[in-house]
This record gives sequence, structure tokens and C-alpha cells, in this order.
Amino acid sequence: MVPEEIYAISHHVHHAKSDQPGDPYNAKGGFLYCFLADVNHQPIAKDLTADEYRRTVQLITHTGIITNSYAAYQKWGSIINPRRAILACLLNWVAWYIIAYLIGGHALACALFGAAAFWAIGVRTFNYEGHGKGKDKRKKGYDLNESDMSINQVWPGIVAGEWHNNHHLYPSSARSGFLKHQIDFAWYYIKLLHLIGGVTTYHDSKPAFLNRYKLKD
Repeated sequence: MVPEEIYAISHHVHHAKSDQPGDPYNAKGGFLYCFLADVNHQPIAKDLTADEYRRTVQLITHTGIITNSYAAYQKWGSIINPRRAILACLLNWVAWYIIAYLIGGHALACALFGAAAFWAIGVRTFNYEGHGKGKDKRKKGYDLNESDMSINQVWPGIVAGEWHNNHHLYPSSARSGFLKHQIDFAWYYIKLLHLIGGVTTYHDSKPAFLNRYKLKD
């Protein structure tokens, strides 16, 4: 489990300070620095002013979580009440376990939860790998964002639609697979949801990308 406030807020910081001191995923800090980010240096600051807390909350309201008041934040040191976060997680796990059990019994439920655990551990390595393990592994003419060490990788790109260098160029874009071979299943899913009314608005920065670098579709 990765609470929304830890991932969403730290993601904004990561983009603002990529590969610089203060980046919670700074690959230059080494493998364990990235792998243990949520434990060592990713939690919300405990000493935000009222205005800083308000601005922080604005970065996460799109997730739909119920946020603490400033007084409650000062008590708990978090944006969401810990009891609510734990309860929501447990109810989520129970609901999905029951659904999987009804479909295929304990075998299917345990297999799905085991796969989720495998993913949860493996995804911790992504930003370390996605920023060249702290070294400049960008390919000229392919990794076009030159402001940080992010790189486009085939495996994360295909399985998660995370063409990371493209994502750093246009972080608000729902699509990050801009070139013909850059398969983007996450984008296909978003487009499908849009067609059936599950998504109302989205940003697609592919036209801006192609125009910026004078590339053909």
C-alpha cells in the first residue's frame, strides 16, 4: 500500500527537483535511497504553516480523499486521518479478496494478492532505473528532455505506459508514448474510459511534442 498523500505529493517534488538535493527519488542517492523512499524521506513535513498546508492539500484533492483540517494535521502529521487511511485499505483488501474468492476460491485470491505484493516491491526500483541508476544514460535524439537524467525504457513503457523521459517533458499528459513504437496501454485505457464516459477530460501532449521537436506522427 502506498497512501495517496505520500505518492502524489512526493511526485510533485520529484518533478520540481529531479536529480537534485531534495528529490525523494534522487537516483544519485543510490538504490536503497530510492527503494526505501517512503520510509526514509518521503512522508509529509510535520511543520508546515497553515498556508503551506492549504497549498499541499490542493495538490491532492483530485484523488478524492477526505483531508484533515490544519489542526488535525498538526495532531497527526498527515493529510489524511490515519484511522481512515487504515480502514480504507483494509476494506479495499477485503472487498477484492472476496471478489477473487467468489470467482476462483482461495487459490485465485492468494495468487492475485501475491502478484500485487510482487508488483508493490518491484515498482520501488522504477525511479532508480528510470533515472539511469544515477548516471547519464540518455540517448541523443531519443530522450529529448535534457533537464534531468530520466530515460525512456521499453519494458516500463509497454507494461505501464511509463515512457519516463517523455513523462518528464509533459508531466500532465495522459499519454507518454509519443513515438510510433512507444506502446502506451495506460493511454489506451484512458481513451476507452473517455469513450464510455468514465473520464471527462484529459491532456494529450503528443501534438505539442511532435511540433516542438519537428517530428512526424
